[in-house]
Amino acid sequence: MKSDIKEILSWIITIAIAIILALLIRTYICEPVMVKQTSMYPTLNDSDKVLASKISYLAGEPKFQDIAVVKIDENNDYVKRVIGLPGDTVEIRNSKVYVNGEQIDEPYISDDIVYDDNPLIKVPEGKYFVMGDNRPNSEDSRSDRIGLISRDQFKAKIVYRLLPFSKFGKVN
Repeated sequence: MKSDIKEILSWIITIAIAIILALLIRTYICEPVMVKQTSMYPTLNDSDKVLASKISYLAGEPKFQDIAVVKIDENNDYVKRVIGLPGDTVEIRNSKVYVNGEQIDEPYISDDIVYDDNPLIKVPEGKYFVMGDNRPNSEDSRSDRIGLISRDQFKAKIVYRLLPFSKFGKVN
């Protein structure tokens, strides 16, 4: 009888430790995220499942061209690409993005994509300029509703695509 109780207690402790570890990993290290918009097409598609690294932004700062999960409001997290860092100037002319006066290399978007110009913006300290890769169909830092993103709005960095399996791997 005592051995049965010890066995049950052992299982309960093992399950409790597994649950606690899973919660800690999901809260502080990484979590799966479902992409819920087409604004990152063709890099990410609606309904792609990706792995988001929370520790990337707990331990470091967002970097140029990171693909990040950003909290827009209480109900909405968006996946966007970091284009402008604090202190940068960002301008869009003739469907090309210029950061600090230099056209940036964007192999992740189609050459024939056309989107509106955006006047020169100086990104203030503590703020970031983010855009979707599907520029004509992305609500991002160009819009008044979203605007520049504060450092504390960054939740996680997208590192791997999990689903669909045919596209499994690192996301750039």
